[in-house]
Amino acid sequence: MPSRIVVAPDSFKGSLTAAQAARAIAEGIRAEGGSHVVVERPIADGGEGTIDALVASGAQPHELVVPGALGADARARWASLAGTAYIEAAQGAGAHHVPDPGPRGCVRATSRGVGALISAALDAGYRDLVLTTGGTAVSDGGAGLLGALGLTAQPDGSLFSGGGALTDVRGVDVGALDPRLRDVRLRVALDVGNPLLGENGSAAVFAPQKGAGEREVALLEAGLAHWAGLFDGGRDAALLPGAGASGGIGFAALAVLGAQPVGGADVVLELMDFAADVRAADLVVVGEGSLDRQSLAGKAPVVAAGHAMSRGVPAVAIAGRVALDADELASRGIRASWSLAALSGSVDAAQAEPVRWLVEAGRRLAEWLPSLQRP
Repeated sequence: MPSRIVVAPDSFKGSLTAAQAARAIAEGIRAEGGSHVVVERPIADGGEGTIDALVASGAQPHELVVPGALGADARARWASLAGTAYIEAAQGAGAHHVPDPGPRGCVRATSRGVGALISAALDAGYRDLVLTTGGTAVSDGGAGLLGALGLTAQPDGSLFSGGGALTDVRGVDVGALDPRLRDVRLRVALDVGNPLLGENGSAAVFAPQKGAGEREVALLEAGLAHWAGLFDGGRDAALLPGAGASGGIGFAALAVLGAQPVGGADVVLELMDFAADVRAADLVVVGEGSLDRQSLAGKAPVVAAGHAMSRGVPAVAIAGRVALDADELASRGIRASWSLAALSGSVDAAQAEPVRWLVEAGRRLAEWLPSLQRP
C-alpha cells in the first residue's frame, strides 16, 4: 500500500481553489487512518490559481489594484522568483470579475488589467516575464492588454471596449508600445492549443462559457478576425496553436509582443519542482472541476499524471465530473477516478457542497488503496 501520497489538484473552477481542494481531499484520506504521509501540492496550468500555486512554492507576491474585466477596480497579484516575473491573466481579467456572466458582459469584458500587471512588473525592473493564460472573462484579442502597454488606435478608447467593439478599431500603432518591451524576454504559458479564429477558435469554443449566445459568438468572431487583420502577419498568426487562449490574449502575446509559447502546466510544475514530489511519492492524486477532453490538451492534472506515469508512479483522479472513460484515463497513467457528481447524485449537489464531497472522495480513495498494486 502507498505510504506517501501527493495530493495535487488544480482548482475546481467557481467552487474551490486548488489549495482548498487539496486540503479537503487530504482530510478524507487521513480520516480513514493508516500510516500514510499525505502531502498537499496544489497545482495550476496557468489559469486561475497559478499565482497562488507559485507563491506556495516560494515566489514573492506583489499586489496592486487594476481595472477589472468590466472596468471596476479589482485587487490583483503578480509574483516574482529568481529574476522572473509571473503574470496570471486571470488575475487581471478573471472570470471571477463577472459573477453573473451573460451576453452583455462577454462582449464588454477587457484585458486591460492584464496589461496593467505587465506594466507593474516592468516598473519593478523585471525583464524576464512569463504570462500565464486561462480562466479569463474576455474575448477581446488582447486589445485591452496592448492598450494598457501603450498601443494606440482609433477611435480613442476603443481598445478598452471589449471584443464586441473590435470591428470599430482602426489605425493601430505598434510603435507606440512601451519601449521597455523591446528588452523583455516574454514567454506565454498556454493552457489550450486553440487558434484565434474558426470553429475551434476563441469565440466559437470559449465565448459560450463566458455567457455568449449565437449572436455574440458571431459578433466576437467578426471582431477578432478584423482585429487580427490590423497587424502585419496577423491573419497567419491567428491560426497559431494557442492564439485563442484567454480570449485572444495568446494572439496578442504571440503576434504582437513576440512571446515564446510554452505549456502552462509545464511552467508551473517545473517551478514547483513537481518532479521531486513525484520521485518521493507512492501515489499521486490529481483533480479538477471537469476531467474531460479539454483536460487531455495540456491541462495540469493530466500533465501531472503524465509526470507520475513516466516515473512508474500510479495516479488517480478526483473531479467534479469525469467525462473520460477508463481506457482514456489509463492511457494517461490514471488508474482510477472518483466523480463528485456521481458521489453526490448530481452536478448541482456537488457544486453546492464541494468540500463535503471532496472529503468523501478522499475517504473512498483511502478505502480503495489496498487494491492498488504498483508495477
